[in-house]
Amino acid sequence: MISIGEQLRAARERMGLDLERVSSDTNIARRFLAAMEEENFTVFPGDPYVVGFIRNYAEYLGLDSSELVAAYKSMRIQEQPIPVESLLPRRGPSPWIFVVCGLAAVILIAAGFVVFRNRGAAAGTVAAAAVERTPKEYVLDSPSLEQRFYEGDTILVPLGQEKYRLLIAKITDRVAVESPIGRALFMLGEKGTIDLDKDTIPELQVFVNDFQKGDASKGALIAFSAEGALAAALRPAAQKQVSVATAESSIGAEMPVSTADAALPEGSKSTVIFDQVYSPFPIVLTTIFRNYCMFRYEADRREREERYYHKGDQITINVTNAVKIWSSNAAASKTTVQATGGRSADLDLGGQGEVSVKQLRWTQVEGGTWNLVMLDVP
Repeated sequence: MISIGEQLRAARERMGLDLERVSSDTNIARRFLAAMEEENFTVFPGDPYVVGFIRNYAEYLGLDSSELVAAYKSMRIQEQPIPVESLLPRRGPSPWIFVVCGLAAVILIAAGFVVFRNRGAAAGTVAAAAVERTPKEYVLDSPSLEQRFYEGDTILVPLGQEKYRLLIAKITDRVAVESPIGRALFMLGEKGTIDLDKDTIPELQVFVNDFQKGDASKGALIAFSAEGALAAALRPAAQKQVSVATAESSIGAEMPVSTADAALPEGSKSTVIFDQVYSPFPIVLTTIFRNYCMFRYEADRREREERYYHKGDQITINVTNAVKIWSSNAAASKTTVQATGGRSADLDLGGQGEVSVKQLRWTQVEGGTWNLVMLDVP
């Protein structure tokens, strides 16, 4: 049987992780991780610490933690010295007592076998059904995907010219999702993000709606939501065609046809976000709230929303031509605009405690090209 340390080390190397990365993710000191892989358990304060660290390290690596903990306890029992008194001959009771006890044990075992035979057969049928389930692969071909996933299921995410595969690796007290950048753990009711291409801008939002801790057979209800450029790429084809048609019809006009508040007072401050593009194209705004803030936006004069957002909230706004943003505390949010081709820029909405109203829109300039500009709205 492969030792505890060898199993831990092999799993870590298989995932391409070093001890520093594991220590950062699990909050277990590097010397304790190395000690577990070397099976040098003398450095730990006591057995409860060893058991806890083995369980956490095994779950992080996707191993069966209960099996490794049992192996450690078995090893500790074997290491215990045999009491001297047990090696000395002792005068025991009459042999007939053992004969009678042996017959009684045989009778009890036979009765137990009869009683639990049917129950064991039923349990075996359920276990066999669970083993026979074939993992499924899902494709994220729309901005959102909500499904009950099981261990081994995968989700294929197309992003630009690449395709990324997510794996539902483990369902214990948390749901472990593996991606090309590593393993992410999500608790029940927890919302998190995944950055697939390591550009510091998350492409997926993950929310675990339901699962039963310790029972992977029931799966986990998980919602995957595309964000930013991925959300724009996965919009329904009909909506994309409308956006393209709107952009094409605006070429040669003074402004895009759906731009709001075209006439602004002279001297209004403007900032160029993207310049000298051949024609307007849809953009995506991602806003992450650093603090509490009343925030309102109006996109293309069609989509409107006003809410009081909390620290940590995040929203995505799809824009074809123009968007107006109102904020009660401009510095409480960070807004990034993303465009096709991987272009992105951060927007400066204002300072701490400042009430700001901004408009982001396409404007045609001399030479027939277009600029994406942000204007102060009085």
